[in-house]
Amino acid sequence: MVKFKIDEIEYQIGDYLTIDQYAKIFNIKDLFTDEYFAAKLINIICGTPLQTLLESEYNSIQYLASYILSLLPTQNTEFVDRFEIDGVQYGFFPNWKDLTFAEFADMDTIATKKAEELLPMLHMLAAIMYRPIVSEKSRHDFKIEDYNYDKMMERANLFKNKLDVKYVISAQFFFIKYAKTYSNYFQVSSIKNLSIWKQIKLIWTMSRMIYRHPSKRTSDGSLYSIELLKTILQSTEPSLKKR
Repeated sequence: MVKFKIDEIEYQIGDYLTIDQYAKIFNIKDLFTDEYFAAKLINIICGTPLQTLLESEYNSIQYLASYILSLLPTQNTEFVDRFEIDGVQYGFFPNWKDLTFAEFADMDTIATKKAEELLPMLHMLAAIMYRPIVSEKSRHDFKIEDYNYDKMMERANLFKNKLDVKYVISAQFFFIKYAKTYSNYFQVSSIKNLSIWKQIKLIWTMSRMIYRHPSKRTSDGSLYSIELLKTILQSTEPSLKKR
């Protein structure tokens, strides 16, 4: 956590970005080359008056902006299958093959949207993938709450302002990785020519069909259109290198 004072008022930047903060950064991504970008970034994250920031020391503003950008998750962000918020343990759904139609349909509705349409719904996507743990045999062997749309929406509102965005972004890369693994498993060239999400839809259908044949089973699955991730990464990496 970084704390700083301007005009005797103390502000702070946490040690992670929430889903809401991540969305706000994306919304100003086109300003990365703007000479006032650093000040605008601090303004949306900390609420510090923009004019006050523009009148502050240049090196301090650049340092704070660089720190905020360093919190953005990347494709190397480690996947985490569980976390705790307000005393409640949440876990990532254990098996892709066991997804219900409702879960799959709701993720499909969200994940196939364009990047600018997806951002306001990212907290909902997180709430579908991570749900309260109801029982566990070990740290990574657990059962989560059955999917319920109303509870998902309540959880999404909590996640929006409290959940570290790295969890949902790392889950996206986790899905992408296993979509590619599945494509290799089925060894169907036409699958590899489809978009990631279309691959997943086809693979999910196939895996449901062959589930009764143990010799052909696999253990995980995948999700997501990577347009958002590419846009964020392409925008932020040059900025980080520059700073």
